[in-house]
Amino acid sequence: MGLTGGGFIALLFFLMAALVAFTVWWWPRGAGPTAGPAPAGAASDRSAPARATLVRLVLARLGLLVLTQAVALLAVLVAVNAHFEFYSGWDDLFALNAGSAKIKSVRARAGHGAPLAAALPVKRLGPRGPGHEPAKTGALEEYRFRGPETGLDADSYVLLPPQYFQPAYARRRFPVIVVLTGYPGHPSALLHVMHFPDLVRDGERTGHVPPAVYVLMRPTLAPPRDTECADVPGGPQVESFFADDVPLAVAAHYRVAAGRNGWGVMGDSTGGYCAVKFAMRHPGRYSAAASLSGYFGPIQDLTTGDLFGGNKALRDESDLMWREGHLPPPPVSLLIASCRVGEKTYPQARRFLAGVRAPLQADSLFLDSGGHNFRTFRRMVPASLQWFGAHLKAE
Repeated sequence: MGLTGGGFIALLFFLMAALVAFTVWWWPRGAGPTAGPAPAGAASDRSAPARATLVRLVLARLGLLVLTQAVALLAVLVAVNAHFEFYSGWDDLFALNAGSAKIKSVRARAGHGAPLAAALPVKRLGPRGPGHEPAKTGALEEYRFRGPETGLDADSYVLLPPQYFQPAYARRRFPVIVVLTGYPGHPSALLHVMHFPDLVRDGERTGHVPPAVYVLMRPTLAPPRDTECADVPGGPQVESFFADDVPLAVAAHYRVAAGRNGWGVMGDSTGGYCAVKFAMRHPGRYSAAASLSGYFGPIQDLTTGDLFGGNKALRDESDLMWREGHLPPPPVSLLIASCRVGEKTYPQARRFLAGVRAPLQADSLFLDSGGHNFRTFRRMVPASLQWFGAHLKAE
């Protein structure tokens, strides 16, 4: 019986209702037999058995309450999981689906774009290096970016490869990959939950991942609001922040590629939607993007509010499926990753890939199964890093 199946959920709720009904029926009976006053001289003989019976009845009542509450909680959690698909099945819940998938090419790569320029002041919060010899281990630094055009702030972590500190690479400008979490997210989740730096270092040690600079961020810049990485009319200009402010800040403070062929962006869930959106709407900034279980159109609910001021044209322009079908395809490369079982956006991913037209190029990375969680995203990262290595150019 599947973890997300309707039968399993119905069984849990039926069991919960049965336990509640049994509790109501049994509760007065669980009080035990009542008895009148004990005859004189007999109280001491019956007190110990009576106390033992009372303890057993109290424990039985407590056990029944705990069991009922546990089943009710389990039923609710399973129903919530089925709705959001954090875990697609028992194998996903117990980490038994640890396999990987191969990238499948959909179109040939093409395209050139405009260079990056300018600078932006950045405040250094402090180094967070994994060791004392960055030329051997690389470095992890924490920064706060502030955009002069948008006025938005964002905490970030910048992961630098060992080659960045080696004399032989002193004149090398490294490719940059901006890495985004989902909503609401925090960059620290990429460190402590996804263990993104470890995945990068593993790929570098094996030679499968070429050296690059990774900027770890979150798309939520006006918390708790979910802006879906949009330039909200009269509100936060999140898209402009990532399209203009962040690239200029990184280029001003690190030895990174100046041209768009050295710039990529990736993310999971909301971050995946944002990554593809940035590349398709700003091909002069980003030449490649990877979406890990991302969706393809902006969500609007209580967390977002009105993102487009009631302007349907603005909303359409942020809908990746609409853009693909109605606007000229941009010269960018995309990696679309999802799960055949356990991911609600899989059908959307298939439809998006089916509509790819040159010069847009797209590759697919489909796992057999996996829920919408960091465990699944981690399984997608190694192949995604290799994919970027083949699509971004150092200078």
